[in-house]
Amino acid sequence: MENDMSVGDPATQRPSAAQAREALASLRADDATLAERLVTPRWYYPLLGAIVAVIIVSQALPSPASLILLPVAILALPALVVVHRRRHGLWFSLPAGPRSRRVYRIMMMILVPCFVAMVVVKVTPVPYGWVLLPAAVGLVTPLVLGPRYDELFRQELAGTSAGTDRAGA
Repeated sequence: MENDMSVGDPATQRPSAAQAREALASLRADDATLAERLVTPRWYYPLLGAIVAVIIVSQALPSPASLILLPVAILALPALVVVHRRRHGLWFSLPAGPRSRRVYRIMMMILVPCFVAMVVVKVTPVPYGWVLLPAAVGLVTPLVLGPRYDELFRQELAGTSAGTDRAGA
């Protein structure tokens, strides 16, 4: 089998080890610069927590109010992302490394049961007042874990987190 790379074409030659190290260093510097720009605004997590709480509480409201409030709150989630992206020019939807992924999973493990509890309150004879407990948890979870997630995300993106290996090995 022949090699498709022509020997004389400089565009297809492999870089030297020094050039590869320089390119990787440049990429790491870009990641660090990006991590500095990636600061979630103060209003984001309180608003996210409020939207989650409204979604949960909406199920305890009488039918007309619930039918109006639930879709509005659900549509507020992507609107929040769009506003954040347009204002700050950046949006990342996935964790950057193992530590931010762990916090993200913990948030989901807390919030998903809140939504399950919301449904249980809606479809069973449990008093509607019980929906306030998962709503409070849904409000507090982004307030507490959101900034921690952001901190870890920036560290992992910049390559400064102890739990990440930015060399790609």
